[in-house]
Amino acid sequence: MSIEISSLSALDPVKVEQMVAKLTQYVQERHPEVELTRGVFHDLVLYFNAMLNAAIQENIDRVRQSQSLYAISANPGLADDTIVDQVLSNFNLTRDTGVQAAGIITILFNLPTTTQIPAGTIFTINNLQFITQQITIAIPPGTTSSATGAKPMIEVGDGTYALNVQVVAVQPGAEGNVKRGATAITNFAINNTLSAFAAADFVGGRSALTNVDYIGKLAGGLTAKTIGSRASYAATIKAQPAFQTVRHISILGCGDVEQQRDQHGLFPISGGGKIDIYIQSHTNAQAVNYTLPATFVRTSAAGSIWQVTVDKNVAPGFYDVARICKVADSANLTKVGYQTVAINRGVNIIGENFVPDIKYAQESTYTRYQTATIQFEDTDTLTAGLVPNTTTAEYNVTLRAMPLIGEISDYMTSRDNRPRGTDVLVKAAVPCFTQIGFQILVDAGDTISDSVIASIKKEIVEAIGAVGFSGQLHASIIDSAAHKYLTGRQVISKIDMFGKILRPDGSYEYVRDANKLIVPNDPERLVTGRTTVFLTGEDDISISVIVAGFLT
Repeated sequence: MSIEISSLSALDPVKVEQMVAKLTQYVQERHPEVELTRGVFHDLVLYFNAMLNAAIQENIDRVRQSQSLYAISANPGLADDTIVDQVLSNFNLTRDTGVQAAGIITILFNLPTTTQIPAGTIFTINNLQFITQQITIAIPPGTTSSATGAKPMIEVGDGTYALNVQVVAVQPGAEGNVKRGATAITNFAINNTLSAFAAADFVGGRSALTNVDYIGKLAGGLTAKTIGSRASYAATIKAQPAFQTVRHISILGCGDVEQQRDQHGLFPISGGGKIDIYIQSHTNAQAVNYTLPATFVRTSAAGSIWQVTVDKNVAPGFYDVARICKVADSANLTKVGYQTVAINRGVNIIGENFVPDIKYAQESTYTRYQTATIQFEDTDTLTAGLVPNTTTAEYNVTLRAMPLIGEISDYMTSRDNRPRGTDVLVKAAVPCFTQIGFQILVDAGDTISDSVIASIKKEIVEAIGAVGFSGQLHASIIDSAAHKYLTGRQVISKIDMFGKILRPDGSYEYVRDANKLIVPNDPERLVTGRTTVFLTGEDDISISVIVAGFLT
């Protein structure tokens, strides 16, 4: 809000009346002979003077509410942005004005002919604009070119050809984190192009900080950006420009029941020297498409079993498989993918400058050292002529992962940054995939638009994303997030919260409640409130609008 009253209509009438009473008392004490009942002096002189004095006092109050940490913390919403920036700059903090989302768009081409995508090309997705920052020249498959930005197309298999281009949002904001498969439209017709869509969930978009959020960063600003305490680890990570979008960090070390790596010695006691860092870098897991080679394993009752290998550098710390399909079907999100038969996770530490102490499989799960072999059943491919462990084919594999796990791990374990005498292992937070359902009761004839429903879902996703490593998700968070979009005669009812926890050992645990979801305390399987976060997407929220006659 502005530090200065710009309109007298913005004044609180109660404060104006209080100022009138105060000035009336002062005048009566000094000049009792003046008539102060209703009249010219009261209505024109005293009243308007009181209004101007009330405006001055309001300006003074606003300055007072902005010039100290105590006053700002007491009521951040009333503090002036400029003064808050100046106060918090004393603690090495600068206001986050937001970050543009970034992602990859897949363009489908009609023919394998050279096609240019100029720098500055604007794609519109969900009424949001994304722009290419460098030229991309799509060249026919199997050809090469020395031209800047030249990339070969990929033959999809249905007579079309594809190429990925990187884009960033024109404006900062969390709304730029569009979902995989969203249609993209260019600002001008590009020859030879058939269509375009988001190849993966966009990430990195962040809205500008409010004063409330800004004050919440104070602990990180006061903390030294060095390796030491838990707060220091978190501050060190978030101080890096590439990691400023990280939502929540949980540091577990000696004395924490979830820290098991420091018990690998001869005696079953904690020896210290091990740090596990659990990261929630984004509100939700990011779904990304990968074209991977698969090997035919055997025939099955419904078709054939194939196997793909996910190396540690493909999708560091990925959670699960969202879909596997033919490459030609990658853009058709309505087509159901093939069933996953098995996921066997492993670990690969070959070639690493720093090798963490990993003894058991679940300790490497969701880290950048995680590998996996995934078997699935293809019900479309004819098995005639297929040779087990020899025949190969490419498939589109969509994996869900927490972004930046590989980058943060590389940063924290590099020789320049790794603390001497400490073994650091970075992990994606254990996921509790959460589904939310509730009713909105309305009067007969009342409606709620689709745009309002969409806004409610986005607000709920953001509210759950702010929970972090709390171990609990209360229904009141859902209610508060949705309530701001409802009128006084619209009521939220029958909230249902369902969570599916994917444990590091590959098993699932389910939690469900109408009032409070609680993460089970299972440190032996690395599932506690300090390792697990609630992850919810807009597609995971179901809202029913019900006409309730009793509201009339």
